[in-house]
Amino acid sequence: MDVIFDRGDSQNPKGHALLYFRVDTEPDKVYATYVVTLPVKSDLTKYVPPFLASHLGNMPLSDLSAFAMPPVPEGIGSFAELERMSQLREDDLVYGGNMFSFDLARMMEMATEAVQVYSGLCSDALAMSSTPAEGAAAAIGEELIETLESAGSAAPEPEPEPELDGSLNVNEVLFSFMSESDKLGELSKLLGQLRFAVDGSDQANAGEVSAEITVLARHLPDNFRVNDLLEVARDNSERSSQLAKLYIDRCFRLSAGEEGAADELAIQIQLLRDQD
Repeated sequence: MDVIFDRGDSQNPKGHALLYFRVDTEPDKVYATYVVTLPVKSDLTKYVPPFLASHLGNMPLSDLSAFAMPPVPEGIGSFAELERMSQLREDDLVYGGNMFSFDLARMMEMATEAVQVYSGLCSDALAMSSTPAEGAAAAIGEELIETLESAGSAAPEPEPEPELDGSLNVNEVLFSFMSESDKLGELSKLLGQLRFAVDGSDQANAGEVSAEITVLARHLPDNFRVNDLLEVARDNSERSSQLAKLYIDRCFRLSAGEEGAADELAIQIQLLRDQD
């Protein structure tokens, strides 16, 4: 069985995914379950009484490393809803194939097979020493250090320069390797951290997160208006909170090609900004 990554990278899976299936007779509906791979293997035989273990079927109690919940995929509204959910949660979005929704046993079997395939991809990724992005970031970081050292030795009396933030240099490289959907997922995470720092009056942390968002903004289209989003996110007023939600929603709409919905959100943003 093969699985197809609609979102995420099969060479570097996140370890958690929304797994979905389609049914030929229900073209407007998808069936989905949530897959988790555990970084630490669990031996549930330590916790499950013997009389209960016999009722759990073929579940690998002694070596539980990955599972799907619910075990039988459940029907949800639409693929667009599932895709949006995966973006907001930063999950992989994986397609497992077609099935018959009335055959519950086969649905569970297909979900189990897909979990095994996804878990295998995760194991293969963990066996690698580093991802391509990390390797490139390390190489560029070393080259940058060598360049700075050689420049310092050539100049007998160098003028004082501001200290470089190495983390931002690395982020610059990592962001360049991300897909647009992954960048938006990272933006959502950073905005959550910024709002937490602002609400807690943690100016130092707010400044660091703002700097990361500024770097990320350079790797997203200008019409996403990430800098405007950052401006309102620094304010903890209710109006600014509403604006931030509209801005980030508009980013996802633009990324999905939903120009009409993005235009409507732009109008709402302008109306809210025009309020005294």
